[in-house]
Amino acid sequence: MTDHSDDISSINELLALYTNRLDRNDHHGWAELFTSDGRFEVYGRAFEGTEGLVGMSEAAPSGLHLSGAPVITLEGDHASVEQSFLFVDQVTRESRIGFYEGQLARTPNGWRFAVRRSTFLTPHGASDRP
Repeated sequence: MTDHSDDISSINELLALYTNRLDRNDHHGWAELFTSDGRFEVYGRAFEGTEGLVGMSEAAPSGLHLSGAPVITLEGDHASVEQSFLFVDQVTRESRIGFYEGQLARTPNGWRFAVRRSTFLTPHGASDRP
């Protein structure tokens, strides 16, 4: 059994790598942060498995992701995470705001995303689309 503070530290590192790899267009490195059957939900769609995640990441606009402090709930070898974000498009400089919700799993390679969902905050409230 691992120490609670070690788990929190490892999960915070995973969250930092998530935005770091996205912002540097490291599509394969970003997909490696998910379990082999991991799923990312965004724009009302789900992208699953390494191939689906890499394809979505390659097609997504480049930019800068800034994320807020996470709320992490540990439950043995599983955890849930909530985190706010601001995304600024590299080309248009348009911004999008919202939050991530996710389920994590402890794997032999450390903590990984099993499911990560992006919800956008719009003038009309929370939405699957900006």
